[in-house]
Amino acid sequence: MNSLLKIFFSLLIVSFIGCSSTSISIQFRDNLSKKTNHILLNGKIAQFNNDSLYYIDGNISIVDGKIDSILTEIPPHYNIESNITDLKGAYIYPGFIDAHAHFLYQGLALKSIDLSGTKSWKECVKIVEDFIKNNPNEKVYRGQGWDQNDWEIKEFPNNSSLEELSSNPIILSRIDGHAILANSIALRQSKIDINSVIKGGEILKENENLTGLLIDNAQSLLSIAKPTNEEKSEALLAVQKKAFKYGLTGIHEAGLPSEDIILIDELQKKKKLKMPLYVMVSESPSEMNFWIKSGPLKTNLLDVRSFKFYSDGSLGSRGALMRESYSDRENHFGFEVRSTDYMKSAAERLYNNGWQMNTHSIGDSANSRMLTIYKLFIDPLKKNDLRWRIEHAQVVHPDDRLNFGLGIIPSVQPSHATSDMSWATDRLGPQRISYAYSYSSLRKSSGGILPLGTDFPVESMNPLYTIYAAISRKSLDKGSKESFQIQEALTREQALIGMTRDAAYASFQEKEVGQIKVGMWANFSIFTSDIMKCPEDSIPKLKVSETWIHGEQVYVNHVK
Repeated sequence: MNSLLKIFFSLLIVSFIGCSSTSISIQFRDNLSKKTNHILLNGKIAQFNNDSLYYIDGNISIVDGKIDSILTEIPPHYNIESNITDLKGAYIYPGFIDAHAHFLYQGLALKSIDLSGTKSWKECVKIVEDFIKNNPNEKVYRGQGWDQNDWEIKEFPNNSSLEELSSNPIILSRIDGHAILANSIALRQSKIDINSVIKGGEILKENENLTGLLIDNAQSLLSIAKPTNEEKSEALLAVQKKAFKYGLTGIHEAGLPSEDIILIDELQKKKKLKMPLYVMVSESPSEMNFWIKSGPLKTNLLDVRSFKFYSDGSLGSRGALMRESYSDRENHFGFEVRSTDYMKSAAERLYNNGWQMNTHSIGDSANSRMLTIYKLFIDPLKKNDLRWRIEHAQVVHPDDRLNFGLGIIPSVQPSHATSDMSWATDRLGPQRISYAYSYSSLRKSSGGILPLGTDFPVESMNPLYTIYAAISRKSLDKGSKESFQIQEALTREQALIGMTRDAAYASFQEKEVGQIKVGMWANFSIFTSDIMKCPEDSIPKLKVSETWIHGEQVYVNHVK
């Protein structure tokens, strides 16, 4: 086997020497005697040149899970005795990386009550009722995905319709995860009553009675039994299977406690969980104490070197922190989930210990506050490469937008713009909406770096939906024909770069993943269509042909 490969590369080099420099391209490592694990033949290999993309018609040699060589020619009579996959002209893209998602939560949601896409609270109640009838032995009934903004009556629901459905707790999470509706049993078990108070959140009441709705920090008052490790393991493996189907080869998990990170590490070491994960630690004083003392965790599949913070809530739940009151709720400004003093203290501590700080910031006040705090510590003159991130960066005043770049990265989810487009103006008013969801402007301000994510399960985990939303600014779910603020659209190349090269940069992995280059992990999302040239409206309908992670084919579409 090794001798055949030596002959192969010798012939190839001879062929290369005999050609002009413009007629053939070749990349290879110095050591050509290593065993080739796999060869991908006849692919159109995507390559980036700044913000442009071009293809090499060629072949990829994989050794130990990494790209060993990119070859444009193979001698016509050469017989390769190796594992071979003939791609027959398929398009090989760098493996898609979701720069902001909730991997474990999505897995748990797959087995919970699905309320996404519902058109009324009455429909939600019927779905919950049917689920309980079909699953009578559940100790806790969990659901997710409802969104009152999609209903004809756009008001928060109350728990009165849930009271007769079960004698067990019922907990229904809003689509953004920033509000929960709990039945009275769940409230009583958690000792939440009319006198309960919370900072950075809201316990909704009606006529001095609890409605069951808990917003932002108020959700932390619930003390219902959590899923077991066995249930979490099943959830992680289930969502992994779905992720492979969509061509995902990396996920930035936007916030988990240590116990879940340890579980993930164990599953990866057992080779059950193959998805590479860049995990942000859900911040708390105790979590910071633990991780700063123990230091970052780095394996071939797991990277832990950042903390996830929340500066405010969500726009859909009116929890996003605004400078002026909401246009559709007088004298309401949203919630400061963590105080300014706390954020400053945490930022200083992370800066001094070299950790990345990633902060959820939706409203213009939350973004302004966090950018001001970041600028106290991120100084390019000190050459501190910490790459602190603002997660979402949804409503950023143009003056604050200038603070991005030089070490501060906006991390956005384009599908939020197209999901929110039908009601966001009601929340923000005409002036603020003009500078909301401004992805092209944010990219320019940040020096051309704009990692893209889905925020699944808030949105679909299909990365093609994210790419489509970024370039078309149209809503798939709402069937919109008009684009939302099309001047803030990205090009196809910029969108693809956002889910590959930029996502890798935002996680300090630009030398490992995000491009197809010699020495990088052999992570690929393969299609039979050219994403750059196919009709725009066909992009969401494209199907992944193959998904490769670390040189292993983890998914193949057998449907022809």
